[in-house]
Amino acid sequence: MVVFNVICWLLSIAIYVATALAHYQLCKRAGVKHRWMVWVPVLYIFPILWTIQKSGWNVLFLLIPVANIVFAIIWHVKYLHAFGRSGHWLWFILLPGIGPVIIVIVLVQTAYSRKTIYRLRPAGVEPDFDSFRW
Repeated sequence: MVVFNVICWLLSIAIYVATALAHYQLCKRAGVKHRWMVWVPVLYIFPILWTIQKSGWNVLFLLIPVANIVFAIIWHVKYLHAFGRSGHWLWFILLPGIGPVIIVIVLVQTAYSRKTIYRLRPAGVEPDFDSFRW
């Protein structure tokens, strides 16, 4: 039983690190200034919102009971679309156990692919960090 718990903890830490590295790389491609926030468990949503060009104040929608699920799905679909991925990848989250692992693999592959382009900014336009205020 102890060995199983240790394996689960190590797997959880590996998934957390892989996800944070992928989000950091994607926020870097999008030109988000405070991308270090993806390493902090509660604050990671802010760089994601800034990547899809939403205000940080939109995080308050997560406090509304049913709307939080709807907004989280919408934001993650927009996040995938911002980098040229289909939102249909989120259907894998419904698979118990293996679903989140598939999502992390897609996220890491998207983050480290040379073909990935941030699509929400017009070509030739540099990111405006003043628009990413709290």
